[in-house]
Amino acid sequence: MPLYTYVASYRGSTCAVQGSYSNYKGFAPQALAQIPDGALPGLTPAIRKDLAKAWGEWEQVPELSRVWRISFKVGDHEMIVYAVETKS
Repeated sequence: MPLYTYVASYRGSTCAVQGSYSNYKGFAPQALAQIPDGALPGLTPAIRKDLAKAWGEWEQVPELSRVWRISFKVGDHEMIVYAVETKS
């Protein structure tokens, strides 16, 4: 299975997590559940629950291979997540 690196940005902070999954889309919520407590200030336990249902459509980052991006509202702020196929 490919190794994916997920880079999440929320309220001015950034955190990265990795995991081996069959695809980047369906497993993104499980990967982001690995974000350590306190790594993204403002990402409270209640907001973490909302994270599982906040997903929309991914888009490929122009001119980059195997890099996708999604953004959505979590709480009152935008979260941006990049998925990078790090190793296949």
